[in-house]
Amino acid sequence: MNWIRSRIFWKIYIINLVVIFALLVLMFIIARMSLPEITKEQYRHMTDKTVSRMKEQIVQIGEDLNKFEHYVQNDPHFRVNDAKQWSEGLEHIVKISPYIDSATVLDRNGYVKGFYPDDLSHLLNYNLSKREYFQQALRTKRAYFSDVVSADTGRYLLVISVPVLNERNEVERVVNLSMRIEQNKLFQSIFQSFRIGEHGYTFIVDRNGNIISHPLKKRIGDNVAENVVVQKLLRGQSGYEEVVNTEGVAMLASYAYIPILQWGVVAQVPVSEIYKSYALFEKALWFASIAAFFILSLLTALYAHQIVHPIRRLCDVAEAVAKGKKHVRADETDQTEIGLLAKRFNYMIDSIQQSEELLRKSEKLAVVGELAAGVAHEIRNPLTSLKGFIQLLKEGERNQAYFDIIEAELERLNEIVDEFLLLGKPNAIKKAYSHVSEMLQHVMKLLEGQALLHHVTVQCSVDEQLPPLYCDENQLKQVFINIIKNAIEAMPNGGILRIEAKRRLDSILICFTDEGCGIPKERLSTLGEPFYSTKEKGTGLGLMVSFKIVEAHGGKMKIHSEEGKGTTVCLLFPISSKQEG
Repeated sequence: MNWIRSRIFWKIYIINLVVIFALLVLMFIIARMSLPEITKEQYRHMTDKTVSRMKEQIVQIGEDLNKFEHYVQNDPHFRVNDAKQWSEGLEHIVKISPYIDSATVLDRNGYVKGFYPDDLSHLLNYNLSKREYFQQALRTKRAYFSDVVSADTGRYLLVISVPVLNERNEVERVVNLSMRIEQNKLFQSIFQSFRIGEHGYTFIVDRNGNIISHPLKKRIGDNVAENVVVQKLLRGQSGYEEVVNTEGVAMLASYAYIPILQWGVVAQVPVSEIYKSYALFEKALWFASIAAFFILSLLTALYAHQIVHPIRRLCDVAEAVAKGKKHVRADETDQTEIGLLAKRFNYMIDSIQQSEELLRKSEKLAVVGELAAGVAHEIRNPLTSLKGFIQLLKEGERNQAYFDIIEAELERLNEIVDEFLLLGKPNAIKKAYSHVSEMLQHVMKLLEGQALLHHVTVQCSVDEQLPPLYCDENQLKQVFINIIKNAIEAMPNGGILRIEAKRRLDSILICFTDEGCGIPKERLSTLGEPFYSTKEKGTGLGLMVSFKIVEAHGGKMKIHSEEGKGTTVCLLFPISSKQEG
């Protein structure tokens, strides 16, 4: 078939190209309309969140600093005219407060009479009466928070001036508590200027527009009152808008006014940075779109070329199955109608094979039932006679223990014969509480001779805390005997048979592990079927009866085997909540 001349090919190819092109154009339009706004909102969320967090921290600090007014005015160190007492009081404040780095005591004329720490010793008797914070405290008789001030030491400070009043409610002296902005670790950790994106940042200004905190420390103390956002902060406003900073860069800024200290917080991001991510995305989208266009065009051509192949293959498979080759399967190429048709066709073939397999198993089960009923009928009479003879020998011989065991086991064999009849006619199970350890010990004693004959060592480990199992004891013994006999016969040259019984959640797990020849992987799935056995003269009835007994007790039997290494048979029985009696 010449696909170049195929109308179906060109129809599919052109339609797909048109759809691909339309989708790419739509993607570009949506990206251009929505991505810049989405990015802008994301940055606004970041700046708003940053401003809100810093405002909360500043309010908390303001509330803490306000408490110093009451503390200082009631501190006995500052109510006496004793410079030594003042120094002790100042030292105590600096040591207990993470905000205060230094402090001074001024008389009512503005002369420094006390200080801490010692690096302020040069200020002794220095006159600070012209400082606004001193004048405000003296005039209002209330604590006053200063703007950012430059100390004589070259440091930038925030000063809290607290007036100390005498009994006549006159200002006796003023205590100045100072925070060294650039050195205070707590201030820097709380008010550090957070980077937002690549070029965004935050800063804090005081009531006069002086910078308190900035990512560039050299900017601390600069007056930026001409900034549009700062002007709004000085008027007590908060908000979010696009502005131009002092360097002429367009910025998107969130800002908030803090009444308690009359400060302002600003978090801003360059507008160019917001559109930068979109420009990078658009560039990447162009390259991706061109590559996708060519790749999808090629895939479309290949798809159109190959569309006839699965139909032809499905016809070949149908013809092969019709001729009896049921192992043939159609290729489930995709999820199109052709792929679903192939899947349904394979499912139909599998269903036919499963039905045939179930029919074969049903026929085997019917034959097993008839055989088991015949065997049970034929061997019941000799067992009854044997039991009578054992009873006579028991009355005349002295080796009483062995006769007791023989009699008990003959009785059990008689009941096992009844269980063979289950294959033909089910009987009621007689359940009672029995201990797994006792059942295993009884079975191992019975098979001790056979194990010695095959040079097999039996190692048994039973959890002493196992609860009794609500079961038909003789039926479970039959299961144990079948499994142990199979394990012994699987080790003709001797070996170790490990038996382990333990609790697993609400069940009892019993495992039998041998070191025999193992079972081929392909035969594991057929174990338990009548007339199927891995032994040369086996009938498969033992495992089949065992499976039936385990299922009747609500349990599960699982067989794990590796050829040449051995086999493990695990029985899992639920622990019944039924109480004895």
